[in-house]
Amino acid sequence: MTASLRSRSVLLVAALGCLPLLGQAPQQGREASQETVIEIDQLVKELVANNPAIRAAQYRLDAATKRPSQVSSLPEPKLSFSNFGVGHPFSRLRDSNFAYAGVGFSQEIPFPGKLALAGEEARKEAQAEREMYGALVLDATAQLKVAYYEWFGIVKAIGVTQKNRELLQRLEQIARARYTVGRGIQQDVLKAQVEESSLAQQLELLAQRKATTEARIQSLLNSERPLGRPADVRLSPLSMGLDQMLAALDEQSPRLRNKQAMLDSRSVGIERSKKEYRPDFAVSFQYQKTGSPFPDYYMAVAEVKIPLYFWRKQRLGVEESVARFREAREDFFSERQELVFQVKDLYLTASTSERLLALYRDGIIPQSSLSLESALAGYETGGVDFLTLTNNFMSVLTYEMKYYEELAKHNQALARLEAITGMTLIRP
Repeated sequence: MTASLRSRSVLLVAALGCLPLLGQAPQQGREASQETVIEIDQLVKELVANNPAIRAAQYRLDAATKRPSQVSSLPEPKLSFSNFGVGHPFSRLRDSNFAYAGVGFSQEIPFPGKLALAGEEARKEAQAEREMYGALVLDATAQLKVAYYEWFGIVKAIGVTQKNRELLQRLEQIARARYTVGRGIQQDVLKAQVEESSLAQQLELLAQRKATTEARIQSLLNSERPLGRPADVRLSPLSMGLDQMLAALDEQSPRLRNKQAMLDSRSVGIERSKKEYRPDFAVSFQYQKTGSPFPDYYMAVAEVKIPLYFWRKQRLGVEESVARFREAREDFFSERQELVFQVKDLYLTASTSERLLALYRDGIIPQSSLSLESALAGYETGGVDFLTLTNNFMSVLTYEMKYYEELAKHNQALARLEAITGMTLIRP
């Protein structure tokens, strides 16, 4: 029994030496290796093609680009027909010398500059819609990446927990063997069983989180097909400082450019509303056929629409445009203020995660693994009790899971920064 116990101890030490020290992925098992590996770039392409919200935004953009030509065109001309008879309607021309029939054409002509300003305002609004479409695509992509990295972290946590559960089962066998030969106590066996049950509970919770995250990804993709498993995620270090990122925010952020385009549109709207003080015109031409002995004749008419009630209409229209411009300006400043805060917050999150990952990779995980091996050796010689051994074992498990959790958190922060700034920060 002692030789068997020693062989199991050697086996456990060898297995513990296989723990992923430098952030390497734990072995997932034969079943996981046969699953299809899903790359994030593949999912992003599917998202843009199939997401209903993105398609709806594309249709809104298409509709907005059709407006400038409509609002900058002249009003529709009018074609008129007249028949004036004596005695009854539509009487023949020969029935009366005063009867006549005519055909005419009329056209409204807005004051010069009104149509051009209307078209310019609509083009600015279309540009704002284009930027909104880009922002929506980036936001949806960020949501997908955040869910993907959470999915990755959960899958890694499941792998680590399953592997450590197997090692804990071996540890229980050692404790049971020691108790059988009188070198251990029953409490050690029970402690190992409690810890194993705790890992089983964690696996159930992780499986639930995994299913929920996969459902979220499928919802974004508008698909119900199985996902397989995520590809390994690498650390993407921050390649620029906070000041550079804030400068990029002002230059590239689709959300800010949307607010700026809307502000420009409202500015044009003020000029267009001022033009409403100017009169519009209308011209018409009519040819009339008369009965004999009167000759046929032509008639041309010019009309001017006078903005007579300007204090109730045009003046208030200008005030409305000014108020809308001020609203758009404050929206721009408010949006920028919020985005600056988000960039600072996410930048600090990502940079802190980088430092923590380095600590886990280069210090905490290797040191805790060595501590576990030392505790195991001490347990074999009786210098360390089983409680200390299991505490060291659970510490290794906790730090491994925290490494992958922090890696997912780091890339999630970068994904959100990409949506805000419009830059590419995550390298394949």
